[in-house]
Amino acid sequence: MADNQRRRTFLLVRLPPATILVGPSAWRDAAKGSVLLPVALARLVAGVRTRQGPLVLRGGCGAALGLFGLAVTLLAGQATGNGLLYPLIDAHDYQHSWGGPTLLGAWAVHALLAVPVVLVALGALRGVTLADRALIRDVPGERGPWWPIPLAGALGLLAVLLVNAWLHQL
Repeated sequence: MADNQRRRTFLLVRLPPATILVGPSAWRDAAKGSVLLPVALARLVAGVRTRQGPLVLRGGCGAALGLFGLAVTLLAGQATGNGLLYPLIDAHDYQHSWGGPTLLGAWAVHALLAVPVVLVALGALRGVTLADRALIRDVPGERGPWWPIPLAGALGLLAVLLVNAWLHQL
């Protein structure tokens, strides 16, 4: 393992968990993870055009990671919208709502439930970005890490299942 990679891993372990999820680098990584799909698809097309197998593999794995990032972004957006805009979205009998029987109680519970969903989404999007960075690492004479490839396949499958479940609940 290179010294630079050891230092990064050591610094990541030493950071408090709140910084890992809500620090400035977490927001940048989350933004990159949420828009990874078009970038990875461009990588895939470039690999197919140049007939370079490793670039096609990287692009395909990046597309799977990007699909997962898009699904997580959509779910976090829905949770945020439902939490913050609850009175506008779900105006009905609050007697049977979480936090009911009042509008204020139902709104507070929905907003409080959205916070952990958004934090988990930030962590997942940051993980997607870090996996993509490991996937596209290009060091001459060295092989890249193997773990992003099966992770991308599993997350791509999970993204398809998440989107399917989300579409069926609409």
